[in-house]
Amino acid sequence: ASQVEKGKELELKEQFDALRREHTETLQELQRAHEQEKLLLAESHHRSEAALQETIQALNSQLKSFQDRMKRVEESLLRTDYKKHIQEHGSPSPFWEQELESLHFVIEMKNEHIHSLDKKLLHLETVEERNLLLEEKVKTLQQENEDLQVRTQNHLVMARQLSEELQAARGALEKEAQLRDQARREKEELLYRVLNAGDGSPFPMAAGEVPLIAT
Repeated sequence: ASQVEKGKELELKEQFDALRREHTETLQELQRAHEQEKLLLAESHHRSEAALQETIQALNSQLKSFQDRMKRVEESLLRTDYKKHIQEHGSPSPFWEQELESLHFVIEMKNEHIHSLDKKLLHLETVEERNLLLEEKVKTLQQENEDLQVRTQNHLVMARQLSEELQAARGALEKEAQLRDQARREKEELLYRVLNAGDGSPFPMAAGEVPLIAT
């Protein structure tokens, strides 16, 4: 019986140690994955910043190019149109000539503005898609972190339960050992009295030994 009890205690201890090892390995694995994902996000963020900086530089270059084109419009295109109009219809009055010049200028500006808005819209759509991807990654990391906390808490609860069960098993084994010692002592005392009946000699006890009382 003692061998069975020791085997049971050893089995409980092995289960507890295995669970503790599994908990430690799982926690380390999740932490490594979490740190790796954070590094990937940081790299992606840096790449996005670099891409945005390049886009800003490109937009500044486009703005300068636009300003140069507008200057060419003012200096060449409108004058060409005016000369052609004068050749075909004669010279208009100063008022209508100014109105026509303003109209051509506004039309060119509107066309350039529309092209610029189209490019900006395309860029904003691209940036929005990147932001959505980053938000999804952040949500995924947050969920993994919450799952990690829950799993850690569950492992701690199971570890405490196994520890309590192991402690209870040890207490039960100690109590059972005390009861066996008491039964053996009582059996030896009874046998001694039967064999030495009538001589009045007391049952010998080892030094420091006291009778055990069943609880």
